[in-house]
Amino acid sequence: MVEVSEITLEKLRVFTDRSNVLVTIDAPLFGTLMVFKGRILYKGASYVEPEKIGSSIGFPAYENILVEASRFWILDGNGVRRLKCREEMAELLDQVYRLKKTAKSV
Repeated sequence: MVEVSEITLEKLRVFTDRSNVLVTIDAPLFGTLMVFKGRILYKGASYVEPEKIGSSIGFPAYENILVEASRFWILDGNGVRRLKCREEMAELLDQVYRLKKTAKSV
């Protein structure tokens, strides 16, 4: 079995910032997280205050959502949504993250 790289918020931020896409992360029972241009977007005005996330019942920390995520929807600039499974997303994030690290070292 191939080991899947860790999907982190930092990698998602780098990916969305460099590729200019919206990523929606779905984690059953944990909720949904949206990242665009390196920023976390909140879903609607009824979303809980950021300081309560992870410290209130029913509002998991962002890291918990990422750990439990099984589906990643990528919306590109043309309005096309593509579904990625966890393994595909981890591979994509690693490619972009390696490019960023290589560009910094040059």
